[in-house]
Formats: sequence, structure tokens, C-alpha cells
Amino acid sequence: MSGGGEGESLEYTHTWIVAISLDIGLDSLEDGTEVQIKSLTRQKYVSAENGGGMNVTVDRDSPSSWEIFKLWRVSSSQFQFRTSQGQFLTCTGLGCSVSATAGSPSTTETFDVERNNDRVHIKTTTGAYLQATLGGQLTADFPGKPGWDSNAATFQMIIVSNNLHGDYQLANGYGHNEAKRVLKKHRNSFITIEDFNFLNRHGINTVRIPVGWWIAYDPDPPAPYIGGTLEALDNAFSCAQSYDIRCIIDLHAAPGSQNGMEHSSSRDGSTNWPTPDYISQTMHVIDFLASRYFCTLFGI
Repeated sequence: MSGGGEGESLEYTHTWIVAISLDIGLDSLEDGTEVQIKSLTRQKYVSAENGGGMNVTVDRDSPSSWEIFKLWRVSSSQFQFRTSQGQFLTCTGLGCSVSATAGSPSTTETFDVERNNDRVHIKTTTGAYLQATLGGQLTADFPGKPGWDSNAATFQMIIVSNNLHGDYQLANGYGHNEAKRVLKKHRNSFITIEDFNFLNRHGINTVRIPVGWWIAYDPDPPAPYIGGTLEALDNAFSCAQSYDIRCIIDLHAAPGSQNGMEHSSSRDGSTNWPTPDYISQTMHVIDFLASRYFCTLFGI
């Protein structure tokens, strides 16, 4: 941060893109949370052989990268499990052996997770509970409903890391209506015209405003993102003009996430940019912003 003299500028980096500074009040199982799953009866860890693309076993004494799974949150009680190599755990129904061979998730890659502190039961969407067999397999054939004692269908879920708390986690964790309420309150109060007054009085003539790619699709961006970012950016430009402050728009979150971090809106820490489709989408966002603000924009 710099200020105090004529012609100096300020990078105002934590503003309209995400409510990273908010205590979003979710439970610990957000998108991107890394977990290990340990059988209580076998005292072995669930493992995706070779980090994914093969069978799943319950036979590891100590965990490493093959035994870490990234959560994709479907709801507060439904999740998908992604391996270190990017595949998803999958099970076709009653009696199946779980494998890590799905390239993208759908119904057969979605599991209900019942929680009791750090103990969990995991069942398929058809209602079959997973169990650790004596042979070290993970199968969907536990008979009946398990209790919370030490049985083949009860596992310990260990949270390894929970470091992503960005726009994606907030919107998908809260759900559309509550996330809309939280973000609206944040956008209306976090930065106001009084902040621009303050900057002007201290000789600041330029601000950098980070935005996410979904701003180009406002007011109805793709799920789970919440509309309102474009209105917030319009308001920022209006406040800046009132005090002769120039604006640099920073496309801080590119489609697919350019660095796997929360501020680039990565779902699980993966970096999927660049690809031809994501590059094309990025150019569309830049063109949209340049066209909308060309009269007052200092740079992108």
C-alpha cells in the first residue's frame, strides 16, 4: 500500500471478488477439504491404487497421497471423493466393489455421508452401506443399518486440510439463497463511498479491483456462483469517478482456476487453466469488461 503524495496509487486487492475474510460459518466439509478414511475394524486406510484409475483397497497401515481424497460437496450430507490423480470413487450399486476410475462425477460417484463426530458411515445413493471386507476391499454390501460401534461399515474420517474458503466454497456450501443474502450484505458494506473519500483525501488516485470470470454472466452466472458482482463493480466505478480515482480491473479468477487457490475460485485446489476453451472464455470476459467500462477504465 502506498499513499500520501500526488500521483501515488493503491492496490486495493481485497474487495469485490470474494468474501475470503468472512467467517462463512460452514461445517468443515467444504469443497476441496482433504480427508483420509480409516476402517475401525481393520485399522487400515482406504487407498486409491496408484493415486487413482484403479481399484480401491482398505489395506494401508499409514497414509500417503494415495490415501487422501478431496471432497466435492453436493449437499450437507452428500459428497463425491476425488483422488490425487483426479479420478472419482465410483460404485454402480448393491454389492459393487468401489473403484477410482470415474473421470467425472454423477450419481454413481455420489455418496451419502452420515457423521457422528469423526466417525462416518458412507452409503451409495441406492442405500447400500460401504464396508471394509476381511480381504481388504471396499464393497457396498453391509447388511442392514450399521451402528456406531466398531463394525465393518464404520470408518474414521480424518480431515487433513481445509484451506479453501473462496467464492466457490461459500456459494456451494451455503446454497443459493443464503449465499445471496450473505454476499449482498458483504458487498453493500465492505467497501463504500466513504472508502473512496478516504483514498482521495490521502492522495490515492488509482485502485485495483479483483473480479471473477463469472461477472460476465451476471445477473445469472453459472452455478454455484451468485449474481451481484457486476452491480458491485458498477457501484465501485461510480464511487471512483466521484473522487477522480482511476480503476484497474484485475481478472483475479480465470475460468478453470489459474493457480488452484481460493482467490481464483478453485473447487478443490486443482489448476485447470489454460485449455483452449478456458482461454476463449477468458478472452470473452476481458472483452466484456473492456466494452462495458471503456470510457473510464484505466486498465485490465
